[in-house]
Amino acid sequence: MNKLMLIFPCIALQWMAAGAFADLDEGLAAFEARDFPRALDEFTEDAERGVALAQYNLGLMYYQALGTEQDYEKAMQLFALSAQQGVVKSQYYMGAMYDNGHGTAQNYAEAYRWYEMAAEQGDANAQYAAGTMNFYGQGKPENYPEALQWYEKAADQGHRDSQYNLGVMYANGFGTRPDVEAAHRWFLAAAQKGSADAQFNLGIMYQDGVGIAPNPAESFRWFLRAAERRIPEAQARVGIAYASGQGVERDYNQAKIWFSRAADNGDVPAQSFLGRLYLNGDGADEQDLVSAYMWYKIANSNGDHEAANVLATLRGYMEADDIATAEARAVQWFADRRQ
Repeated sequence: MNKLMLIFPCIALQWMAAGAFADLDEGLAAFEARDFPRALDEFTEDAERGVALAQYNLGLMYYQALGTEQDYEKAMQLFALSAQQGVVKSQYYMGAMYDNGHGTAQNYAEAYRWYEMAAEQGDANAQYAAGTMNFYGQGKPENYPEALQWYEKAADQGHRDSQYNLGVMYANGFGTRPDVEAAHRWFLAAAQKGSADAQFNLGIMYQDGVGIAPNPAESFRWFLRAAERRIPEAQARVGIAYASGQGVERDYNQAKIWFSRAADNGDVPAQSFLGRLYLNGDGADEQDLVSAYMWYKIANSNGDHEAANVLATLRGYMEADDIATAEARAVQWFADRRQ
């Protein structure tokens, strides 16, 4: 599920507009001033008098250890009291507690019951959660069409991860007929909100012309945005673009930079591509056989079986000392990854 966010100042205003039974201004002011101990005291006083929103706020503080030690059981008790009084966000967090086994035994069926309760009242996070549980069959039988419906409700409210998941479902025909145009539309919406996975998928769609005309420059732009968010596959695609001059001016030095980032993040094709650049001497005055051997060795150890053929060829004309140096560098690379 999404990271829990302390959003109660906004909810407090809504609750008060509907007619609160107590003034929460002092607690909210203390929280906004980051005076968490005082906020805790203020919310505790109101919560003990049965004020639902104070119970919700206090539950979040116990959940996130703000002004107090983290205490999932107390948080759950407070969420339960508030949820029973109709606070939708508390209903959502009750679902999250059962979903993650925080303060109680994990119980997907009970999690779904609470998520659905909040989702039916329009909570976007709960709608996303209900969609996800329908998709994976958690707490109820797998149901792609229902997952699609909940994701659409959340996506229409701007929920980024729901927008991304809708893109996946339309691209693959989960719960609906495949619709690459709809997939593109939802990936674009999520990408514009910063979803690195959606940005990568847009790069693929523009590269291969899926649901839209091929556009190498646009493909590169989205791959680069995803690469900057440290998606290894995107970093490798940026390296390929620079090495081939597709969508961007050819630049072997930039290709090495991005292949290196992807390779260090575990992308095996990028490791082989780096070996090829060093073997060919691309972007340099001469070959670097030691570096080439090192990267092919790493790629081969990570499952690239074709790299074994290149290694055999290199062993045929490299000096024994150079091979030993390359082997040692490869060993050190793996050792550094384990630290």
